[in-house]
Amino acid sequence: MQFFLFLALLIAAVLVLFAVQNATVVTLSFLTFHFVGSLAFILVVVFAAGFLAGVLMSVPSILRKGSAVREQKRKVKQLEEALNKTTTPRPSGREGQPPPGTGTL
Repeated sequence: MQFFLFLALLIAAVLVLFAVQNATVVTLSFLTFHFVGSLAFILVVVFAAGFLAGVLMSVPSILRKGSAVREQKRKVKQLEEALNKTTTPRPSGREGQPPPGTGTL
């Protein structure tokens, strides 16, 4: 827990240092859209948009894998129930004796 807190503080410090060193005002133009802002802010927004796009693209795969896991758990439960129904203790007449082939001479 302390490691992750330290890591978060380190990342925050690096981001503040990056923002201070890249406070230059730039103009971002896309088609007819123009935005004037600091270079650091624009880079953070573009990074966040890319991260969000990546997360959204991975959602279908995550949902599919979760569905497959639930299906496998259901199948395991069914098989365990079937095994428990068919497996009944059978008297072998060997209570208290070691299994064959494991005895000593």
